[in-house]
Amino acid sequence: MNLSDVLTQDRVLVNLAARDKFEAITKVAKILEHSPMLESFDTFLEAVLEAEKLGMTWFEQEVAFPHIRSQVVKELVIAAGFFPSGVIFREAAPLVQLIFVIGAPKKLNTNDIIVVGSLARIVATNRKKLLKAKSAEEFVSLIATLEKQLQ
Repeated sequence: MNLSDVLTQDRVLVNLAARDKFEAITKVAKILEHSPMLESFDTFLEAVLEAEKLGMTWFEQEVAFPHIRSQVVKELVIAAGFFPSGVIFREAAPLVQLIFVIGAPKKLNTNDIIVVGSLARIVATNRKKLLKAKSAEEFVSLIATLEKQLQ
């Protein structure tokens, strides 16, 4: 399994706006609302928001990764959203413009770890390129190209 198998055009939204990080996370997570990979979207969303309340969201500069491991996740899911105006995630930190909501099964498998690791490496070294994508199609194409360069 590759990152480009999990993060498809229908799982990316651009030009979003939100008043706060919880609204932003909810907007991105809603992309997964009808995913067959989730047993219960409401339980999934509640867990992701709770993890953020506990400060578990990992973020790097303008990118945040709200994530959970849960029994309601059947297979790895990832959704992405662009917030051009930015969203405050932490005081005195840069505004977040790109959010990846990630759900992993409670029992992680090697493929899940590889895919999430690929995403982290791609974002760490190509954040500026990713933030310049103007459409879901352009973003997913760039992810696929960058992923191939990692292999």
